[in-house]
Amino acid sequence: MAIENLVFTRIDDRLIHGQVVTQWIKQYKEVKHIMCVDDKTAKDPFMQTMFSYLIPSGLTIENKTIEDATKILKEGLPKPTMMICKNPDTIKALRDNGVPIDYFNIGGMGMSGDRKKFFQNISMSQHEKEIIQEMVNEGVKVEIQIIPAQGCYDVADLLKKNG
Repeated sequence: MAIENLVFTRIDDRLIHGQVVTQWIKQYKEVKHIMCVDDKTAKDPFMQTMFSYLIPSGLTIENKTIEDATKILKEGLPKPTMMICKNPDTIKALRDNGVPIDYFNIGGMGMSGDRKKFFQNISMSQHEKEIIQEMVNEGVKVEIQIIPAQGCYDVADLLKKNG
């Protein structure tokens, strides 16, 4: 069961930045809305205002908590939407809440905390590797692709090599 009008799902710990706005919006021309799902950002008026300045005219943006996003995604989105989450825990939480996410792209997971280099400029903690592996085992397709013009890599294969 697909989520109505969910065009693209991405993990990027910066949420909104130049690559998202310039590259991925051009790749998915049908996208009219961006939904950032992150509990902390959803409660930060300053970041919400900053993100609204970064998106091109004609697009709308909203910042939602996991709880609010769960309700919206289960009902279906009113217009073609790109969903961006900061980390794999958010995707897992949405799935655990019954949201049928069966594909996501990883584009930005920087080195921080207990993250170590996983592949190219993508870093992951052991915990993040484990939850992504769990989702892969459940049939979720996970790919790393920083920008559309670069190569696309299957995370299931990378986990076998870099486990």
